[in-house]
Amino acid sequence: MSLIMGCASASKKETDFYDLEVEKFSSSVKSLLTDLEFLKKEILKVNANKPSIQRILIEADNLWMKKDLKQASSTLERGLRIAKDESALYLRLAHLRLEQGLAKESSAFAERGLLNKGASSWELLLLKIYSAQKN
Repeated sequence: MSLIMGCASASKKETDFYDLEVEKFSSSVKSLLTDLEFLKKEILKVNANKPSIQRILIEADNLWMKKDLKQASSTLERGLRIAKDESALYLRLAHLRLEQGLAKESSAFAERGLLNKGASSWELLLLKIYSAQKN
């Protein structure tokens, strides 16, 4: 009986993705930084939690696919004014800024996205990759 009680009282260990450093990732994860097309495809798979923001993401994604980066960016920024807690918005903005050659802005959006407690592990990993871009 004491064995069962001992197991029941064991605390659940959670991984803290907020403190991970990109340098400690495996080489395959680091290679994501060099393959922006693959990274973009992964980001486009990330959905919003709120339906109203999901509609904005779809609109921005369509503009992005048409290479209208400026309008896609404006659409995503409108989404941020509605909901600042949607990691999908920060991910897309971080990638768009990187495509535009604005690595510091990309990193800033990613760092802000990392503050969202509702982000999934995959979102946190992707945001961490973008936050490492400081050039």
